[in-house]
Amino acid sequence: MKEVLVDFQPVGRRAQVAAGQTILAAAQQLGLALGAGGLTAPCGGRGLCGRCRVRVAAGDAGEPTPAERRFLKQEQLEQGYRLACQAVIQGPLKVEIPPESMLGVQKLQVEGLDVAVVPEAPVKRYNLPLTRTTIENPRPLWQQVAGELEATYGLDRPEVDFNLALATEPLAADGTGVVTVRGSEVINIYAGRPAPPPVGLAVDLGTTKVAGFLINLETGATLSADGIMNPQIAYGEDVMARLGYALEGEAEYRRLQEVAIEGLNRLAATLAEKAGVTTTDIEEAVIVGNTAMHHLLLHLPVAQLARAPYVPALTTPVEVKARRLGLNFSPGAYVYLQPVIAGFVGGDHVAMILGSRLDEARKVTLGLDIGTNTEIVLSYGGKMLSCSCASGPAFEGAHIAQGMRAITGAIAAVRLSDDGREVYWESIGGVPPLGICGSGILDAVAELYRTGVLNASGRLDLNHPRVRRPAGGGPAEFLLVPAEETGIDSDLVVTQKDISEIQLAKAAIASGTLLLLEAAGLTVADLEEVVVAGAFGTHLKLESAITIGMFPKLPLAAFRQVGNAAGTGARLALLSMDERQRGETIARQVGYIELMTRPSFQNVFVNSLMLP
Repeated sequence: MKEVLVDFQPVGRRAQVAAGQTILAAAQQLGLALGAGGLTAPCGGRGLCGRCRVRVAAGDAGEPTPAERRFLKQEQLEQGYRLACQAVIQGPLKVEIPPESMLGVQKLQVEGLDVAVVPEAPVKRYNLPLTRTTIENPRPLWQQVAGELEATYGLDRPEVDFNLALATEPLAADGTGVVTVRGSEVINIYAGRPAPPPVGLAVDLGTTKVAGFLINLETGATLSADGIMNPQIAYGEDVMARLGYALEGEAEYRRLQEVAIEGLNRLAATLAEKAGVTTTDIEEAVIVGNTAMHHLLLHLPVAQLARAPYVPALTTPVEVKARRLGLNFSPGAYVYLQPVIAGFVGGDHVAMILGSRLDEARKVTLGLDIGTNTEIVLSYGGKMLSCSCASGPAFEGAHIAQGMRAITGAIAAVRLSDDGREVYWESIGGVPPLGICGSGILDAVAELYRTGVLNASGRLDLNHPRVRRPAGGGPAEFLLVPAEETGIDSDLVVTQKDISEIQLAKAAIASGTLLLLEAAGLTVADLEEVVVAGAFGTHLKLESAITIGMFPKLPLAAFRQVGNAAGTGARLALLSMDERQRGETIARQVGYIELMTRPSFQNVFVNSLMLP
C-alpha cells in the first residue's frame, strides 16, 4: 500500500501515512487524537456525531459519504469541510483542524474533600544493618535482609519479589538498608543510597478525566496532584462507544488498554517530578473507576457488559502487580482496585461514598456523581440503594451543536436579562468563545426557561427576536453570541436539538432519583440533603440544575458540592487498610436497582423530560 504525505495544521504535524485509511485513523496513528491540540471524535469514529470536522485545504479525500452530507451543508462541503472519520485519504493532503474540533487543555477537577485518617498503609518500611558480601562474609544481600526481618522484627519467613531480586545488585558497601515490605513480601529496597519517604499513588480513572494524587504513606500528606484527559477519548467519548470499539477485535481492545496505561504512566511521571521522586519510588497504588474503565484496564471480558442486563465479569476487589499492567512503578509494587457494585456502578462510586462519608449519613441523603454515566446513591435509615443512569455526554459538550469540553474558549456560564434579549456569558480563560461546555449549556437552557424563551416542553418561542430558523432550514436556534464576538468567525447558537439533549440528560438523572426514592418507599419531600460530586457537579450552577428539574426542588442550603469525592475515596483506600476494608463493606451493603426493569420507568422518564 502506497504512503502519502499528510500535513495536519495548525498543530504542525507532517508524516507519511498509508493511503486508503480515514483522516481520523491517520490522526490517531500520529497521536493527534490523544492530547491537547489533537482531533476530537466523540462517537469513536462511527459517523454518528459529526464532531470530527476538518477542512481539506489541499488534496483528494474522496467523495463525501451520506453521513457527511447529513452533518455538513453543501456550502461547507464546497469549502473543503469533511468528517475525519469518513474522509478517505487518496493522496497527499493538507488538513486543517478547526478550533471547535480540537482537543484542548481541559479544566480538570482534582480536588475533593479533606478527610482525616490515621495512616495505616499496606506497606511498611524497615531499617536494616547490612554488610557487604566478601569472602569473610559470604551471606548474599537477600539472606541478610530475610534474617534481619525475622530476627529483629519478627516477620515469619519473608519472601522477596522476584523482579526486585533480579534488579538488585549485590551489596557493595556496609551500611543501613531500607526495605519496604507488603505483608510478608519484600517489594523494594534502598541499599547504599538515601531512601525517599514511602509514596503511593491514588487515581480516579474517569471516562473523561484521570485525576492522580501522590501521597506520603507515612504522614498522609499529598505530595502532588494533577489530572489529564483520558486518552481513550480518541476511541469514543462514552463508555458504550469504547466497549463497542473493544469488541471490534483483540487489537482494538489491546489498544484501549495500552493508551490507558500510557496515560497513567505519563501522569505518574508528572506527579513524581513535582514531588522530587521517581516513578520507581511508587510502592502502592489504588485505582478507582466505573465498571467499564475497570474492565478495560484489566482486560476483562466486556461482551456481557456492553448489552443488557450489563453484567460485570468481576465485582470483587483486585490486587495485581503494577508491572503486570505495564505500570512503571517499584519492582514489586501492587495496584489495588476497589470492588464493583453492579452494572455500571463501579469502584469509583464506592470511592465517592467512602470519600463523602455517605455510608454514615444520619439524614435521608441523595448522592450524585455526575458524568457521562451518572451514579446515584440514596442513604436512608442505615441503608443504601444505588443506580446508574445514562445521562450521556451532553454535559461534556458532546451531542451539542457547538459543544466542547471545559477547555480554554468554552462558554462556562450564561445569564439572560430583558426577557432573554440581553445575553451575558463567561468563557474559560476570558477569550473569545469557541463553543459551549456542559455548565454553559445547562445555564443557557435554564435561563431560556426562566425568561420565557422556552416553554415547559422545551420548545423555543419562534416570535422571540433572538430565535431564528437557519437559512437552509432545520430546527430553530437561539443566538447566543454573534460571529463578531466569537473566536470562530461564526455565530454561537443554542439549537432546539441542544435543548432536547439537555432534557434527555436531566430526565435520566431526575428519573433515577425518583425511582430510587420509589424503591425505598420515600418521596422527594423526605429528602434532607443532596451531595453533588464529580467535575461537572463541582462547576454547575445549582440554581440552573433546580430550574430545569435535574435536581429536586430543595433549599440551596440542602445541597453540598464535594468536588472529586471519588479521588478522596481513592486516597483513603491507599492510606488506610481500615478505609480499604470499609470500602469493601460499602460495596457489599449497597443495594442496586436496574432502572429499566422498574414498571414505572417509562412514565417517570417521559414526565421528567418536561421542564417544571
